[in-house]
Amino acid sequence: MYNFSVRYHDGRLSIAHDATLTLMPDHWLIHYRDPSGELTSVRWAIPGIVTDENFSNLFIFRYGEFPQQTVECKEDNLPETLKKRYPEKVFFRRRITDIFKLNNTTIVGVALAVLMLMGLGYWFGLPWLAGAAASRFPVSTEVQMGDTMYENMIRAYDVDEGLTAVTNDFAKTIDFKTHYPIRITVVKDKEANAFALPGGRIVVFDGILRKMHTKEELAALLAHEVSHVHYRHSLRNIFRSLGGYLFLSLLLNDINGVVTVLADNSNMLANLTYSRELETEADQKAMVIFKADGLNLKGFVDLFTVLKSAHDDVESLKLLSTHPLTADRLRAAEEMVKRQGKVREDVVLEKKWEAIEDELK
Repeated sequence: MYNFSVRYHDGRLSIAHDATLTLMPDHWLIHYRDPSGELTSVRWAIPGIVTDENFSNLFIFRYGEFPQQTVECKEDNLPETLKKRYPEKVFFRRRITDIFKLNNTTIVGVALAVLMLMGLGYWFGLPWLAGAAASRFPVSTEVQMGDTMYENMIRAYDVDEGLTAVTNDFAKTIDFKTHYPIRITVVKDKEANAFALPGGRIVVFDGILRKMHTKEELAALLAHEVSHVHYRHSLRNIFRSLGGYLFLSLLLNDINGVVTVLADNSNMLANLTYSRELETEADQKAMVIFKADGLNLKGFVDLFTVLKSAHDDVESLKLLSTHPLTADRLRAAEEMVKRQGKVREDVVLEKKWEAIEDELK
């Protein structure tokens, strides 16, 4: 008999489906009804099936790339059936529960070693894992996640609809060279701040707009934030900050769990700090955008100078805490200005900047 009752997870939704597993000669067939009630079949090729080791009598199998599909089965005769059906495939090696047959001293030693490895993994492996998971995240899911986070956190702000409209109009004139849908929201807040969410949402405080004097300064700010989006810096930073919670969700292939954790912590986005490496990468990408569009790189120098010169205003330093402004970054911008060739006067962009200035009055 090659049919077994199982629980099937498709890797995209957090819900599980009651399903029937049929062991075919060279593949597995999983039959279940989707949420609409339609009968659905999934095929797993034998070489791609991976077995999870665990402490219980629940047999768990995974298949495919991240986020993986999962099958769970409680039928005791499954291991023996698999052995007879696929003699060339090793599904089960030595069970992890065999460790309890060791003597007490060995068990204590193994436990201490496991704890040490877990500690090392948390402090050193988790940041790497978070970055790797972020880089493999589907763009469509990232955009959806960013929208969910945006809806959760924007309630805490007073959106300036007029400034939002003209700033988005301004941004459409610039080719940011990214496949993400860039959507900007301007909020009423005297802090000189701006931050990017995963998937293309950018929040700009009107406090920083009021400190600007040229279109190039705003273009530099937006190009920098778009670069954080393009290179998934926001997503990677959040994954690292919430590593423990996200690690568990990723381990369980629970994408909805990841979205929920991030949505519940949306308000922390305004206070996340980027490393110098990520800031430099965003600066470089933003300057490439400027050169391609023929914009004057002096906009970066002016933006950095405005922020640094506001040292006597504590609130205005908010952007410096979330985007550490080092002397090296300012010097790099100045050097890029010296090497820049001909720049063009963008009349259309200037008019759109004037519209922003009118809204600020």
